[in-house]
Amino acid sequence: MTDWYGRGVSPIGSRRMLKAALTCLVLALAGCAGAGGSTTTITGAGAESAVAAVQQLRSSLQAGEFATTGALTIPGQAALASLADEASIGEVAQAIDEGDAAIAASFWEGFAQGAGESFAGDVAIDERGTTTEDGIEFFLVGVTPGSGVEQTIVTRESDGQRIDLFASFGAGLAAEMMSPVEILLGTSSEDAATVLAALQDVVPSLLVAASNESLSPDASQRVLQLVELITRVG
Repeated sequence: MTDWYGRGVSPIGSRRMLKAALTCLVLALAGCAGAGGSTTTITGAGAESAVAAVQQLRSSLQAGEFATTGALTIPGQAALASLADEASIGEVAQAIDEGDAAIAASFWEGFAQGAGESFAGDVAIDERGTTTEDGIEFFLVGVTPGSGVEQTIVTRESDGQRIDLFASFGAGLAAEMMSPVEILLGTSSEDAATVLAALQDVVPSLLVAASNESLSPDASQRVLQLVELITRVG
């Protein structure tokens, strides 16, 4: 495992984690809770700034408080990311409609297990400017561990600054999402339409991911291939 740019690290949680999160979503009204006793419903605004969002994320990951990451993640994106971990079309559509905070918690738990060392020890978290795609402003935050190279987390405004999973981890997600999106394109149902519409909304985020200069040409091309596939819908 090296980084989260598609070179050996997947930020995706295990299928067991995501399946449990989706099950909790179905049982949310019954008060389902995870092993740590945290409820699945996370509310609240994002952070005051991009750097604050990443700092809060780091604190939550270090404390193992994955439920609190729900308010730091763009709503609906964790549900879409679960396509890369074999979630069904119906599960993803339900999470988009009813809330995906539990899935976001599982995403970050998987991240902590697979690439969480990027946040361990002495870490510098710094603003790295902004970029714009399709009229949406994205905020770049550099994360530099004491013994490693800088990597980037991307946020944007959504009732406060929140982590954009697809702008931050698009290269790692793209390769795993090609096949599920192909299946979506061949599926005619209300659930499929819901998921495909949500995927179109993350195209600007994927374009930001593809423009990351730290990516290899192959990794960048995978992201652009996913964009091409998603935009066939329109």
